[in-house]
Amino acid sequence: MSTSRPNLGQVARQAGVSPATASRVLNNTTPVSAGIRSRVLSAAADLGYLPPAGRSGPAITSGLIAFVISDILNPFFPEMVRAVEEDAAAAGLGLLLCNTGEDKEHEQRTLRLLAERPVAGIIVCASRLNSADLVALHERRQTPMVVINRRLDHPTIPNIIVDFESATYRATRHLLDLNHSAIAYLAGAGNSDASRARRRGIELALGQAGLSLRPEWCPTTFPNVEGGFQAMSALLAQGSGTRPTAVLAYNDVLALGALHAIRIYHLRVPDDISVVGFDDIAMAVHANPPLTTIAQPKQRMGQLAIQLLLQMLRDEPVPGEGYTLVDSPLIVRQSTAPANPTRPD
Repeated sequence: MSTSRPNLGQVARQAGVSPATASRVLNNTTPVSAGIRSRVLSAAADLGYLPPAGRSGPAITSGLIAFVISDILNPFFPEMVRAVEEDAAAAGLGLLLCNTGEDKEHEQRTLRLLAERPVAGIIVCASRLNSADLVALHERRQTPMVVINRRLDHPTIPNIIVDFESATYRATRHLLDLNHSAIAYLAGAGNSDASRARRRGIELALGQAGLSLRPEWCPTTFPNVEGGFQAMSALLAQGSGTRPTAVLAYNDVLALGALHAIRIYHLRVPDDISVVGFDDIAMAVHANPPLTTIAQPKQRMGQLAIQLLLQMLRDEPVPGEGYTLVDSPLIVRQSTAPANPTRPD
């Protein structure tokens, strides 16, 4: 005789409802009809189902949406978090914010923990896990999940994404149109899907111009201000004849660190080096000089994520193609200008 405990999926099948609906009944998150509630509770009793939280310690209060982000210190996230929190509150749900510190193992532990707790749904933004791990963690309990800035080919995990490759292609074309041919890329988390997609866009634009991205001009670094400062300093230490005339950064905080390094080396932006960021965080327009950047509609992305999650919690259909593509315009400010023709070769 099997000694395995029944899971949420078995309860849902016996009750004739979706796992999301079964989760709402058992965790008492959002309202369902009396008939459905009775079927789910009867199925759970018949099967001897025990919620995971009951086996592993005190449960988190029901009625929570978990929002998992990669770096709470990155100014990219607050606008998105606020949008999610406001719409969740309007639906009677609270927000549990989880920070993983750009650490894959920490993120995996966090999602595993959430899979054992009665949260109504999960939003994951800027995940550093591979797609298979994300899907596996989702399927462990079938808690409704929405993923931001990752493309997952999974029928029950909606995605909200920016076309990173197209965005950096357009940014690189902007620099090429300004006669820059010595272009570097501060890659941030270089092994992440998002960083690789950004790099593909840069390489495509450069390749069409008969140029290539030099390996020594594509450093990987922690995607924060200090990482940008250190990576840019290393590039500038190569000397005037071997340094780039333009730099694209994985995100705006890397770009801000790069601006600082350029000043330390007594160079000027954009006269000596042009700089392009990514995200259009609030301080980008107040940088010295104001930063040219690719804008991500952070508030809109947060609103879309919570709307999709609420649709799933109500058993309403979500986009059949599995993802929502959002615009990412290039915002041209004072940190980019034509290449200096007097620069030594």
